[in-house]
Amino acid sequence: MFDGSMNTEKIMGNMNFNVPVAKRSLLDYIDNGNLIYETRGGVTCSIEQSEIDLLSENCTECDKMKLKLPVSIVTDVSGPDGVWRVDGITESHVIAKILGRTQFKEDSVRFYNPDLAKLRKMLPNSVVILFIL
Repeated sequence: MFDGSMNTEKIMGNMNFNVPVAKRSLLDYIDNGNLIYETRGGVTCSIEQSEIDLLSENCTECDKMKLKLPVSIVTDVSGPDGVWRVDGITESHVIAKILGRTQFKEDSVRFYNPDLAKLRKMLPNSVVILFIL
């Protein structure tokens, strides 16, 4: 039984404890080192240099200034089960390129569970999964 304090937003908020407090550009990570970010849950996460290198190889110089890390992957409730999405012109372009996926919208790329597993293996600390309604 639900009590008055339990609501969907609170539950979803607790699920998304891994949301970064602040995002920095890929160029900032490249120039300044300090390959860490802090989550809303108070956890400090480290990004591996190999992840920075992979992202850098798939970016133009302009993309390096615009790409904010970590990249957010969200649930896509508009499609069938197991659909994920990255939004943002730069973010979606870079992730689509890394995954070898075709982009049908300029500011978003959709993909399925096998692609999510591949992406998490390639960029385990540079992407975060968020659950939205």
